[in-house]
Amino acid sequence: MLFLVNAVALFVFFNMFFVIAQLKKNNGIADMAWGLGFVVVAVTSLLFTGDYSIQALAVTLLVILWGFRLFFYIGLRNWSKPEDFRYVEMRKKWKTNVGLKAYFIVFMLQMSFLYVISLPIQLVNLENVTLNLTGYIILGAGVFLWIIGFYFEAVGDLQLKNFKKNPENKGKILSTGLWKYTRHPNYFGEALMWWSVWIVSMSTLSLTSLYGIIGPIFITYLLLYVSGVPLLEKKYKNNEAFQAYAKKTSIFFPLPPKK
Repeated sequence: MLFLVNAVALFVFFNMFFVIAQLKKNNGIADMAWGLGFVVVAVTSLLFTGDYSIQALAVTLLVILWGFRLFFYIGLRNWSKPEDFRYVEMRKKWKTNVGLKAYFIVFMLQMSFLYVISLPIQLVNLENVTLNLTGYIILGAGVFLWIIGFYFEAVGDLQLKNFKKNPENKGKILSTGLWKYTRHPNYFGEALMWWSVWIVSMSTLSLTSLYGIIGPIFITYLLLYVSGVPLLEKKYKNNEAFQAYAKKTSIFFPLPPKK
């Protein structure tokens, strides 16, 4: 029943954002819905099951912190700006029935992806158990790794934002701070946080929660091979400064730069 309730909640939520996007003529609004969608799943799961165990509360809190930070970061950045280049290219490619195609290819597809990735959130709320010592150790390890992931995403975004604000950096590539160790610290941080959420859910030591590993595997695949890293790498494929930067900097996992 929980899975059905979350599916309905997400369907209503994404339809609301689709309407807003059409009114603004900006399908990039879907990016704002991404983080908040996970918050919807987390809060709905918690309230529906009434499971206020430490592991369920921990997952809910972590998701709320991540989701609202991402929502405000993207929202403040994109609300009054033109549509993102990715969605502009989609419009050019589609030509006709743009609204209908955006509904299914952008909003409904994103909703489906979100539903799969949120499996650890949903499953942990189904396991109302009292943790033993091993469970608390796993929970602590998960929270610790989540903090590292949050640091990479939030600080990476902030460093990039400050870099772009400086007119002197126009046309340049950020290669300092976290960007010295990975070309995509924000994407690495996001992947690590979802692996961490799954680890926290595994503090129940339940076989059911083990199935939630589908979530972090899926989001890592998307970031590495579909909608994250590949799009930006393609965008800068003809940028000589970026290519020089890429030769010495890890593409995803943070590593010391090559000399």
